[in-house]
Amino acid sequence: MASVHKVPGSQWRAIIESAMYANSVKKTNMRELYEYSIKQPEVIVTTEPMYKPEVYGLPSEAKVLVSNDGSIVGRTAKARRLVRQMGAEKDKYMTILREAVYHFNKKETFLMEGIVGVHPDFMLRALLISPRTDAKNMLDWAFNFAPWMAPWTDTYANSRKLDEHDIMVLADSDWSHPDFPDGLIIVDEMQNCIAILGLRYFGERKKGTLTLAWAIGVRQNMVACHGGIKKVGNNLPVAVFGLSGSGKSSITNSPDHEGTLSADEHVTVIHDDAFLIDLNNNFSVPIEPSLFDKTDAVTYEDPIIKYFYTAQNVAVTMVPDGQVKLVCQDIRNRNGRCIKTRDMFNHTDYCEKPGKVVWLQKDPSLPPVCKIKNPWLKVAMGASLSTMRAKGVENVDPKELGRLVIEPFANPFRVHPLMWDCQQFNKLFQSGTECYIMNTHAFGTADEQIDIPKTLSLKIMTELIRGTIEWREWKAFQGLLIPKNGKELFGVDFEKKYKPSRDKRYLSYLRERMQDRITFLSNKREAKDMDSVIIDPIVAARTIIDKILSEI
Repeated sequence: MASVHKVPGSQWRAIIESAMYANSVKKTNMRELYEYSIKQPEVIVTTEPMYKPEVYGLPSEAKVLVSNDGSIVGRTAKARRLVRQMGAEKDKYMTILREAVYHFNKKETFLMEGIVGVHPDFMLRALLISPRTDAKNMLDWAFNFAPWMAPWTDTYANSRKLDEHDIMVLADSDWSHPDFPDGLIIVDEMQNCIAILGLRYFGERKKGTLTLAWAIGVRQNMVACHGGIKKVGNNLPVAVFGLSGSGKSSITNSPDHEGTLSADEHVTVIHDDAFLIDLNNNFSVPIEPSLFDKTDAVTYEDPIIKYFYTAQNVAVTMVPDGQVKLVCQDIRNRNGRCIKTRDMFNHTDYCEKPGKVVWLQKDPSLPPVCKIKNPWLKVAMGASLSTMRAKGVENVDPKELGRLVIEPFANPFRVHPLMWDCQQFNKLFQSGTECYIMNTHAFGTADEQIDIPKTLSLKIMTELIRGTIEWREWKAFQGLLIPKNGKELFGVDFEKKYKPSRDKRYLSYLRERMQDRITFLSNKREAKDMDSVIIDPIVAARTIIDKILSEI
Protein backbone atom coordinates (compact mmCIF):
# COMPACT_ATOMS: atom_id res chain seq x y z
CA MET A 1 0.00 0.00 0.00
CA ALA A 2 1.88 3.09 -1.21
CA SER A 3 1.39 6.39 0.53
CA VAL A 4 -0.80 8.97 -1.15
CA HIS A 5 1.24 11.32 -3.33
CA LYS A 6 1.12 14.88 -2.05
CA VAL A 7 2.32 17.89 -4.03
CA PRO A 8 4.65 20.22 -2.04
CA GLY A 9 2.58 22.68 -0.06
CA SER A 10 5.31 25.14 0.87
CA GLN A 11 8.31 26.83 -0.73
CA TRP A 12 10.60 25.04 1.72
CA ARG A 13 9.44 21.60 0.68
CA ALA A 14 9.44 22.57 -2.99
CA ILE A 15 13.11 23.58 -2.76
CA ILE A 16 14.17 20.43 -0.84
CA GLU A 17 12.12 17.97 -2.90
CA SER A 18 13.22 19.47 -6.24
CA ALA A 19 16.85 18.93 -5.18
CA MET A 20 16.20 15.18 -5.09
CA TYR A 21 15.60 14.96 -8.84
CA ALA A 22 18.76 16.71 -10.11
CA ASN A 23 21.06 14.88 -12.54
CA SER A 24 23.67 14.68 -9.81
CA VAL A 25 21.45 12.48 -7.62
CA LYS A 26 21.59 8.68 -7.66
CA LYS A 27 19.26 6.42 -5.69
CA THR A 28 21.30 4.09 -3.52
CA ASN A 29 20.96 1.05 -1.26
CA MET A 30 22.61 -0.49 1.78
CA ARG A 31 25.27 -2.46 -0.07
CA GLU A 32 26.39 0.53 -2.12
CA LEU A 33 26.48 2.76 0.97
CA TYR A 34 28.59 0.18 2.80
CA GLU A 35 31.01 -0.09 -0.14
CA TYR A 36 31.37 3.68 -0.31
CA SER A 37 31.72 3.93 3.47
CA ILE A 38 34.66 1.52 3.66
CA LYS A 39 36.45 3.71 1.08
CA GLN A 40 35.55 6.99 2.78
CA PRO A 41 38.94 8.48 3.82
CA GLU A 42 38.07 9.29 7.43
CA VAL A 43 36.16 6.04 8.15
CA ILE A 44 37.86 3.25 10.13
CA VAL A 45 37.10 -0.36 9.22
CA THR A 46 37.42 -2.42 12.38
CA THR A 47 37.69 -6.18 12.64
CA GLU A 48 34.61 -6.31 14.90
CA PRO A 49 31.93 -8.36 13.10
CA MET A 50 28.76 -6.42 12.29
CA TYR A 51 25.58 -7.86 13.83
CA LYS A 52 23.62 -9.92 11.26
CA PRO A 53 24.63 -7.89 8.19
CA GLU A 54 22.81 -10.28 5.84
CA VAL A 55 19.48 -8.88 7.06
CA TYR A 56 20.46 -5.60 5.39
CA GLY A 57 21.76 -7.22 2.20
CA LEU A 58 25.38 -6.76 3.29
CA PRO A 59 28.21 -9.29 3.03
CA SER A 60 28.34 -11.81 5.87
CA GLU A 61 31.89 -10.65 6.64
CA ALA A 62 30.83 -6.98 7.03
CA LYS A 63 32.55 -5.16 9.89
CA VAL A 64 31.61 -2.43 12.34
CA LEU A 65 32.64 0.90 10.82
CA VAL A 66 33.70 3.89 12.90
CA SER A 67 33.34 7.54 11.88
CA ASN A 68 34.91 10.20 14.08
CA ASP A 69 33.98 13.87 13.97
CA GLY A 70 36.22 16.80 14.84
CA SER A 71 35.60 19.48 17.43
CA ILE A 72 31.84 18.90 17.64
CA VAL A 73 30.61 15.50 18.82
CA GLY A 74 27.08 16.44 19.91
CA ARG A 75 23.93 18.23 18.85
CA THR A 76 23.96 21.96 18.07
CA ALA A 77 20.54 23.25 19.09
CA LYS A 78 21.46 26.87 18.36
CA ALA A 79 21.72 26.03 14.64
CA ARG A 80 18.02 25.20 14.36
CA ARG A 81 15.47 27.56 12.81
CA LEU A 82 11.78 26.66 12.71
CA VAL A 83 9.84 28.01 9.75
CA ARG A 84 6.86 28.89 11.94
CA GLN A 85 9.07 31.13 14.10
CA MET A 86 11.04 32.95 11.39
CA GLY A 87 8.77 35.95 11.08
CA ALA A 88 10.31 38.80 9.09
CA GLU A 89 13.50 36.78 8.45
CA LYS A 90 11.68 34.21 6.36
CA ASP A 91 12.86 35.61 2.99
CA LYS A 92 16.46 35.70 4.24
CA TYR A 93 16.43 32.00 5.11
CA MET A 94 14.59 31.13 1.90
CA THR A 95 17.35 32.78 -0.11
CA ILE A 96 20.06 30.98 1.89
CA LEU A 97 18.36 27.61 1.34
CA ARG A 98 17.97 28.12 -2.42
CA GLU A 99 21.66 29.07 -2.72
CA ALA A 100 22.71 26.11 -0.55
CA VAL A 101 20.71 23.69 -2.71
CA TYR A 102 22.13 25.16 -5.92
CA HIS A 103 25.68 24.36 -4.81
CA PHE A 104 24.55 21.06 -3.27
CA ASN A 105 23.23 19.86 -6.63
CA LYS A 106 26.62 20.54 -8.22
CA LYS A 107 28.00 17.60 -6.22
CA GLU A 108 27.46 13.88 -6.78
CA THR A 109 24.85 12.84 -4.24
CA PHE A 110 22.98 9.78 -3.02
CA LEU A 111 19.28 9.46 -2.30
CA MET A 112 18.39 6.83 0.30
CA GLU A 113 14.85 5.68 0.97
CA GLY A 114 13.89 4.49 4.42
CA ILE A 115 10.98 3.71 6.70
CA VAL A 116 10.32 5.47 10.00
CA GLY A 117 8.19 3.52 12.48
CA VAL A 118 8.04 -0.21 13.14
CA HIS A 119 4.31 -0.86 13.60
CA PRO A 120 1.79 -1.02 10.72
CA ASP A 121 -0.39 1.55 12.46
CA PHE A 122 2.40 4.14 12.20
CA MET A 123 4.90 3.86 9.38
CA LEU A 124 6.26 6.68 7.23
CA ARG A 125 8.33 6.75 4.07
CA ALA A 126 11.45 8.87 4.53
CA LEU A 127 14.06 10.17 2.09
CA LEU A 128 17.61 11.28 2.88
CA ILE A 129 19.78 13.06 0.33
CA SER A 130 23.48 13.74 0.99
CA PRO A 131 26.78 13.97 -0.90
CA ARG A 132 28.35 10.60 -1.73
CA THR A 133 31.24 11.60 0.52
CA ASP A 134 28.80 11.31 3.44
CA ALA A 135 27.95 7.64 2.80
CA LYS A 136 28.71 6.53 6.38
CA ASN A 137 26.16 8.96 7.87
CA MET A 138 23.58 7.74 5.34
CA LEU A 139 24.35 4.12 6.21
CA ASP A 140 23.92 4.90 9.91
CA TRP A 141 20.61 6.66 9.21
CA ALA A 142 19.29 3.55 7.45
CA PHE A 143 20.43 1.31 10.32
CA ASN A 144 18.81 3.63 12.87
CA PHE A 145 15.43 3.62 11.14
CA ALA A 146 15.03 1.01 8.39
CA PRO A 147 16.13 0.84 4.75
CA TRP A 148 13.60 0.56 1.94
CA MET A 149 13.83 -3.22 1.55
CA ALA A 150 12.16 -6.40 2.78
CA PRO A 151 11.04 -7.25 5.42
CA TRP A 152 10.28 -3.61 6.29
CA THR A 153 8.66 -2.81 2.96
CA ASP A 154 6.37 -5.84 3.38
CA THR A 155 5.06 -4.41 6.66
CA TYR A 156 4.84 -0.93 5.16
CA ALA A 157 2.77 -2.24 2.22
CA ASN A 158 0.05 -3.30 4.65
CA SER A 159 0.33 -0.32 6.98
CA ARG A 160 -2.28 2.30 7.73
CA LYS A 161 -2.29 5.22 5.31
CA LEU A 162 -1.58 8.57 6.93
CA ASP A 163 -2.57 11.76 5.16
CA GLU A 164 0.94 13.13 5.49
CA HIS A 165 3.86 14.09 3.27
CA ASP A 166 6.82 11.72 3.21
CA ILE A 167 9.65 12.85 5.46
CA MET A 168 12.44 14.54 3.49
CA VAL A 169 15.91 15.27 4.86
CA LEU A 170 18.64 17.14 3.00
CA ALA A 171 22.05 17.09 4.68
CA ASP A 172 25.23 18.79 3.49
CA SER A 173 28.04 18.79 6.06
CA ASP A 174 30.37 20.70 3.71
CA TRP A 175 28.16 23.81 3.59
CA SER A 176 29.46 26.95 5.25
CA HIS A 177 28.29 30.52 5.68
CA PRO A 178 30.01 33.40 7.51
CA ASP A 179 26.79 34.28 9.34
CA PHE A 180 26.31 30.71 10.59
CA PRO A 181 29.61 29.37 11.97
CA ASP A 182 27.69 26.71 13.93
CA GLY A 183 25.77 25.52 10.88
CA LEU A 184 22.11 25.95 10.03
CA ILE A 185 19.11 23.63 10.32
CA ILE A 186 15.86 24.72 8.65
CA VAL A 187 12.73 22.83 9.72
CA ASP A 188 9.28 22.97 8.15
CA GLU A 189 7.45 20.60 10.49
CA MET A 190 4.05 21.05 8.82
CA GLN A 191 5.48 19.86 5.49
CA ASN A 192 7.74 17.18 7.06
CA CYS A 193 11.03 18.41 5.62
CA ILE A 194 14.36 19.56 7.03
CA ALA A 195 17.65 20.90 5.66
CA ILE A 196 20.76 20.23 7.79
CA LEU A 197 23.60 22.46 6.60
CA GLY A 198 27.19 22.55 7.83
CA LEU A 199 26.84 19.87 10.53
CA ARG A 200 28.70 16.54 10.45
CA TYR A 201 27.29 14.92 13.59
CA PHE A 202 25.09 11.93 12.76
CA GLY A 203 22.70 12.72 15.62
CA GLU A 204 21.47 15.79 13.72
CA ARG A 205 20.17 13.51 10.96
CA LYS A 206 18.66 11.04 13.38
CA LYS A 207 16.95 13.60 15.61
CA GLY A 208 15.92 15.74 12.65
CA THR A 209 14.06 12.79 11.15
CA LEU A 210 12.68 11.75 14.52
CA THR A 211 11.30 15.21 15.35
CA LEU A 212 9.29 15.25 12.15
CA ALA A 213 7.88 11.80 12.99
CA TRP A 214 6.88 13.03 16.46
CA ALA A 215 5.11 16.06 14.96
CA ILE A 216 3.24 13.79 12.56
CA GLY A 217 2.24 11.54 15.45
CA VAL A 218 0.86 14.44 17.50
CA ARG A 219 -1.27 15.47 14.52
CA GLN A 220 -2.65 11.91 14.60
CA ASN A 221 -3.72 12.33 18.27
CA MET A 222 -0.66 10.59 19.63
CA VAL A 223 1.69 11.59 22.46
CA ALA A 224 5.26 12.30 21.32
CA CYS A 225 7.64 10.66 23.78
CA HIS A 226 11.38 11.14 24.25
CA GLY A 227 11.74 8.38 26.76
CA GLY A 228 11.82 4.67 27.41
CA ILE A 229 8.91 2.28 27.80
CA LYS A 230 8.87 -1.28 29.13
CA LYS A 231 6.60 -3.94 30.61
CA VAL A 232 7.40 -5.91 33.75
CA GLY A 233 5.46 -9.13 34.12
CA ASN A 234 1.73 -8.65 33.60
CA ASN A 235 1.73 -5.07 34.87
CA LEU A 236 0.75 -2.17 32.65
CA PRO A 237 3.71 -0.57 30.87
CA VAL A 238 5.79 2.09 32.60
CA ALA A 239 7.28 5.01 30.65
CA VAL A 240 10.25 7.07 31.84
CA PHE A 241 11.16 10.47 30.42
CA GLY A 242 14.56 12.08 30.78
CA LEU A 243 17.44 13.69 28.94
CA SER A 244 20.61 11.73 28.19
CA GLY A 245 22.39 11.06 31.47
CA SER A 246 19.22 10.99 33.57
CA GLY A 247 19.12 7.19 33.77
CA LYS A 248 16.48 6.77 31.06
CA SER A 249 18.26 3.99 29.20
CA SER A 250 19.66 2.34 32.35
CA ILE A 251 16.20 2.09 33.90
CA THR A 252 14.45 1.05 30.69
CA ASN A 253 16.95 -1.59 29.61
CA SER A 254 17.75 -3.13 33.00
CA PRO A 255 16.61 -6.77 32.91
CA ASP A 256 16.36 -7.23 36.68
CA HIS A 257 16.67 -3.78 38.34
CA GLU A 258 19.95 -4.74 40.03
CA GLY A 259 18.45 -8.00 41.31
CA THR A 260 15.32 -6.45 42.85
CA LEU A 261 12.96 -8.10 40.34
CA SER A 262 12.01 -11.73 40.87
CA ALA A 263 12.43 -14.41 38.23
CA ASP A 264 8.78 -14.28 37.18
CA GLU A 265 8.82 -10.49 36.77
CA HIS A 266 10.16 -10.73 33.23
CA VAL A 267 11.02 -7.49 31.44
CA THR A 268 9.97 -6.64 27.88
CA VAL A 269 11.47 -3.48 26.43
CA ILE A 270 9.64 -1.55 23.74
CA HIS A 271 12.27 1.20 23.27
CA ASP A 272 14.67 3.28 25.36
CA ASP A 273 14.58 6.57 23.45
CA ALA A 274 11.58 7.34 21.23
CA PHE A 275 8.00 6.17 20.96
CA LEU A 276 4.42 7.30 20.42
CA ILE A 277 1.28 6.67 22.45
CA ASP A 278 -1.86 6.38 20.32
CA LEU A 279 -4.68 7.84 22.42
CA ASN A 280 -7.39 6.67 20.02
CA ASN A 281 -6.40 3.02 19.97
CA ASN A 282 -4.61 2.49 23.33
CA PHE A 283 -1.23 1.36 22.10
CA SER A 284 2.39 2.50 22.32
CA VAL A 285 4.86 1.93 19.49
CA PRO A 286 8.57 2.64 18.99
CA ILE A 287 9.63 4.75 16.03
CA GLU A 288 13.03 3.14 15.47
CA PRO A 289 13.91 -0.57 15.24
CA SER A 290 17.47 0.02 16.51
CA LEU A 291 19.16 1.82 19.41
CA PHE A 292 21.42 4.86 19.15
CA ASP A 293 23.16 4.57 22.49
CA LYS A 294 26.12 6.05 24.31
CA THR A 295 29.21 3.86 24.66
CA ASP A 296 30.63 5.43 27.83
CA ALA A 297 29.94 2.22 29.79
CA VAL A 298 31.17 -0.17 27.08
CA THR A 299 34.45 -1.71 28.19
CA TYR A 300 37.25 -3.07 25.99
CA GLU A 301 36.13 -6.36 24.39
CA ASP A 302 32.73 -5.97 26.08
CA PRO A 303 30.36 -8.79 24.98
CA ILE A 304 27.78 -6.15 24.08
CA ILE A 305 29.89 -5.11 21.06
CA LYS A 306 28.62 -8.18 19.21
CA TYR A 307 25.25 -6.38 18.89
CA PHE A 308 26.75 -3.30 17.14
CA TYR A 309 26.02 -2.23 13.56
CA THR A 310 28.22 0.88 13.50
CA ALA A 311 29.88 3.36 15.86
CA GLN A 312 30.66 7.08 15.96
CA ASN A 313 33.17 9.14 17.89
CA VAL A 314 34.90 6.23 19.60
CA ALA A 315 38.58 5.27 19.67
CA VAL A 316 40.14 2.21 18.09
CA THR A 317 43.35 0.31 18.67
CA MET A 318 45.31 -2.34 16.77
CA VAL A 319 46.38 -5.37 18.79
CA PRO A 320 49.56 -7.37 17.97
CA ASP A 321 47.76 -9.88 15.77
CA GLY A 322 46.52 -7.06 13.53
CA GLN A 323 42.93 -6.86 14.73
CA VAL A 324 41.41 -3.36 14.89
CA LYS A 325 39.28 -3.17 18.04
CA LEU A 326 36.90 -0.61 19.52
CA VAL A 327 37.98 1.41 22.55
CA CYS A 328 34.92 3.04 24.06
CA GLN A 329 34.28 4.44 27.57
CA ASP A 330 34.53 7.99 26.13
CA ILE A 331 38.33 7.84 26.13
CA ARG A 332 38.71 9.65 22.80
CA ASN A 333 35.96 12.19 23.48
CA ARG A 334 32.66 12.48 25.27
CA ASN A 335 29.40 11.23 23.78
CA GLY A 336 30.79 8.24 21.92
CA ARG A 337 27.90 6.42 20.25
CA CYS A 338 26.89 3.21 18.54
CA ILE A 339 23.91 1.91 16.62
CA LYS A 340 22.97 -1.51 17.89
CA THR A 341 20.14 -4.00 17.76
CA ARG A 342 17.35 -4.41 20.30
CA ASP A 343 18.09 -8.14 20.15
CA MET A 344 20.39 -7.56 23.11
CA PHE A 345 17.28 -7.80 25.32
CA ASN A 346 13.75 -9.14 25.22
CA HIS A 347 11.76 -6.67 23.14
CA THR A 348 8.55 -6.14 21.21
CA ASP A 349 7.16 -3.56 18.78
CA TYR A 350 3.92 -2.88 20.60
CA CYS A 351 2.29 -2.53 24.01
CA GLU A 352 -0.67 -0.80 25.62
CA LYS A 353 -0.53 2.83 26.69
CA PRO A 354 1.54 3.22 29.90
CA GLY A 355 -0.16 2.80 33.25
CA LYS A 356 2.57 4.91 34.82
CA VAL A 357 4.60 7.87 33.56
CA VAL A 358 7.78 8.87 35.41
CA TRP A 359 9.49 12.24 34.97
CA LEU A 360 13.22 11.66 35.59
CA GLN A 361 14.56 14.92 37.03
CA LYS A 362 17.93 16.01 38.35
CA ASP A 363 16.46 18.52 40.80
CA PRO A 364 18.08 18.37 44.28
CA SER A 365 15.07 20.09 45.88
CA LEU A 366 13.03 16.91 45.29
CA PRO A 367 13.34 13.59 47.14
CA PRO A 368 14.07 10.38 45.19
CA VAL A 369 10.41 9.74 44.36
CA CYS A 370 7.08 11.60 44.50
CA LYS A 371 3.60 10.85 43.23
CA ILE A 372 1.59 13.63 41.58
CA LYS A 373 -2.15 13.87 42.25
CA ASN A 374 -3.47 16.84 40.29
CA PRO A 375 -3.78 16.13 36.51
CA TRP A 376 -2.61 19.60 35.48
CA LEU A 377 0.24 19.47 38.00
CA LYS A 378 1.31 16.24 36.28
CA VAL A 379 1.53 18.20 33.04
CA ALA A 380 3.20 21.19 34.72
CA MET A 381 5.96 19.10 36.32
CA GLY A 382 6.63 17.45 32.96
CA ALA A 383 6.55 20.76 31.10
CA SER A 384 9.05 22.14 33.64
CA LEU A 385 11.20 19.01 33.83
CA SER A 386 14.42 20.09 35.55
CA THR A 387 17.74 18.43 34.92
CA MET A 388 21.39 18.95 34.07
CA ARG A 389 22.79 18.56 30.59
CA ALA A 390 24.73 15.36 29.97
CA LYS A 391 28.38 16.17 29.38
CA GLY A 392 29.30 16.15 25.72
CA VAL A 393 25.85 15.26 24.40
CA GLU A 394 25.20 18.80 23.22
CA ASN A 395 27.47 21.40 21.67
CA VAL A 396 27.10 24.02 24.44
CA ASP A 397 29.31 26.25 26.55
CA PRO A 398 31.02 24.05 29.20
CA LYS A 399 29.80 26.49 31.89
CA GLU A 400 26.24 25.40 31.09
CA LEU A 401 26.92 21.75 31.90
CA GLY A 402 26.76 22.16 35.68
CA ARG A 403 23.62 24.27 35.75
CA LEU A 404 20.08 23.10 36.21
CA VAL A 405 18.06 23.58 33.06
CA ILE A 406 14.40 23.06 32.25
CA GLU A 407 13.58 20.95 29.21
CA PRO A 408 9.83 20.34 28.76
CA PHE A 409 9.04 16.63 28.74
CA ALA A 410 12.81 16.01 28.35
CA ASN A 411 12.46 16.70 24.64
CA PRO A 412 14.91 19.32 23.34
CA PHE A 413 14.19 18.18 19.77
CA ARG A 414 10.53 19.24 19.63
CA VAL A 415 9.61 21.18 16.49
CA HIS A 416 5.84 21.32 17.08
CA PRO A 417 4.36 23.80 19.62
CA LEU A 418 4.86 22.93 23.30
CA MET A 419 1.14 23.33 23.98
CA TRP A 420 0.44 20.40 21.68
CA ASP A 421 2.47 18.16 24.00
CA CYS A 422 0.79 19.62 27.10
CA GLN A 423 -2.65 18.88 25.68
CA GLN A 424 -1.71 15.35 24.63
CA PHE A 425 -0.17 14.47 28.02
CA ASN A 426 -3.23 15.87 29.77
CA LYS A 427 -5.44 13.56 27.70
CA LEU A 428 -3.21 10.65 28.71
CA PHE A 429 -3.46 11.50 32.43
CA GLN A 430 -7.21 12.11 32.20
CA SER A 431 -7.53 8.57 30.82
CA GLY A 432 -6.16 7.17 34.09
CA THR A 433 -2.37 7.01 33.63
CA GLU A 434 -0.57 7.70 36.93
CA CYS A 435 2.35 10.11 37.15
CA TYR A 436 5.49 10.20 39.31
CA ILE A 437 8.73 12.14 39.63
CA MET A 438 12.02 10.38 40.26
CA ASN A 439 15.06 12.49 41.15
CA THR A 440 18.04 10.45 39.93
CA HIS A 441 20.79 12.88 40.97
CA ALA A 442 21.10 14.07 44.59
CA PHE A 443 18.88 15.50 47.34
CA GLY A 444 19.38 18.54 49.51
CA THR A 445 20.28 22.21 49.37
CA ALA A 446 22.85 23.57 46.92
CA ASP A 447 25.75 23.12 49.38
CA GLU A 448 24.61 19.92 51.15
CA GLN A 449 23.48 17.17 48.83
CA ILE A 450 23.21 13.42 49.32
CA ASP A 451 23.73 11.29 46.21
CA ILE A 452 20.89 9.11 44.96
CA PRO A 453 22.61 5.93 43.66
CA LYS A 454 21.39 4.08 40.58
CA THR A 455 20.70 1.02 42.72
CA LEU A 456 18.18 3.00 44.76
CA SER A 457 16.50 4.41 41.63
CA LEU A 458 16.09 0.88 40.24
CA LYS A 459 14.71 -0.40 43.54
CA ILE A 460 12.22 2.48 43.57
CA MET A 461 11.19 1.61 40.02
CA THR A 462 10.60 -1.99 41.09
CA GLU A 463 8.33 -0.95 43.95
CA LEU A 464 6.50 1.58 41.78
CA ILE A 465 5.67 -1.16 39.30
CA ARG A 466 4.60 -3.51 42.08
CA GLY A 467 2.43 -0.80 43.63
CA THR A 468 3.85 -1.41 47.11
CA ILE A 469 4.71 2.20 47.98
CA GLU A 470 2.27 3.80 50.43
CA TRP A 471 1.90 7.55 50.08
CA ARG A 472 1.32 10.55 52.33
CA GLU A 473 0.78 14.22 51.65
CA TRP A 474 3.86 16.41 51.30
CA LYS A 475 2.62 19.45 53.15
CA ALA A 476 5.32 21.74 51.79
CA PHE A 477 4.50 20.94 48.14
CA GLN A 478 0.76 20.83 47.63
CA GLY A 479 -0.23 18.18 45.10
CA LEU A 480 2.79 15.91 45.62
CA LEU A 481 2.88 12.76 47.74
CA ILE A 482 5.99 11.16 49.28
CA PRO A 483 6.56 7.58 50.52
CA LYS A 484 5.12 6.67 53.90
CA ASN A 485 6.84 3.27 54.09
CA GLY A 486 10.21 4.19 52.61
CA LYS A 487 12.15 2.78 55.54
CA GLU A 488 10.55 -0.65 55.11
CA LEU A 489 11.04 -0.76 51.35
CA PHE A 490 14.35 1.03 50.83
CA GLY A 491 16.30 0.63 54.07
CA VAL A 492 16.58 2.23 57.47
CA ASP A 493 18.57 5.22 56.18
CA PHE A 494 16.04 6.20 53.51
CA GLU A 495 14.06 8.68 55.58
CA LYS A 496 17.14 9.94 57.39
CA LYS A 497 18.78 10.80 54.06
CA TYR A 498 15.88 11.74 51.85
CA LYS A 499 12.93 12.88 53.97
CA PRO A 500 12.14 16.54 53.12
CA SER A 501 12.76 18.64 56.22
CA ARG A 502 11.04 21.76 57.54
CA ASP A 503 14.39 23.49 57.81
CA LYS A 504 14.10 27.08 56.57
CA ARG A 505 17.19 26.79 54.37
CA TYR A 506 15.83 23.72 52.59
CA LEU A 507 12.32 25.15 52.23
CA SER A 508 13.73 28.36 50.78
CA TYR A 509 15.70 26.31 48.25
CA LEU A 510 12.57 24.32 47.37
CA ARG A 511 10.70 27.60 46.85
CA GLU A 512 13.45 28.89 44.54
CA ARG A 513 13.17 25.81 42.41
CA MET A 514 9.37 26.17 42.32
CA GLN A 515 9.79 29.75 41.18
CA ASP A 516 12.23 28.67 38.45
CA ARG A 517 9.49 26.43 37.07
CA ILE A 518 6.85 29.16 37.32
CA THR A 519 9.10 31.70 35.59
CA PHE A 520 9.95 29.28 32.79
CA LEU A 521 6.33 28.36 32.13
CA SER A 522 5.18 31.99 32.42
CA ASN A 523 7.70 32.99 29.76
CA LYS A 524 6.28 30.29 27.53
CA ARG A 525 2.83 31.73 28.16
CA GLU A 526 4.04 35.15 27.05
CA ALA A 527 5.17 33.47 23.84
CA LYS A 528 1.63 32.00 23.53
CA ASP A 529 2.95 28.46 24.01
CA MET A 530 1.60 27.82 27.52
CA ASP A 531 -1.71 28.11 29.38
CA SER A 532 -2.39 29.49 32.86
CA VAL A 533 -4.27 26.32 33.84
CA ILE A 534 -0.93 24.47 33.65
CA ILE A 535 0.98 27.04 35.71
CA ASP A 536 -1.67 27.55 38.40
CA PRO A 537 -1.00 24.31 40.39
CA ILE A 538 2.66 25.25 40.95
CA VAL A 539 1.69 28.80 41.87
CA ALA A 540 -0.78 27.39 44.41
CA ALA A 541 1.99 25.14 45.82
CA ARG A 542 4.37 28.09 46.11
CA THR A 543 1.70 30.05 47.99
CA ILE A 544 1.53 27.28 50.59
CA ILE A 545 5.29 27.21 51.06
CA ASP A 546 5.32 31.01 51.40
CA LYS A 547 2.85 30.64 54.27
CA ILE A 548 4.99 27.94 55.94
CA LEU A 549 8.13 30.06 55.62
CA SER A 550 6.39 33.10 57.11
CA GLU A 551 5.48 31.04 60.18
CA ILE A 552 8.99 29.71 60.83
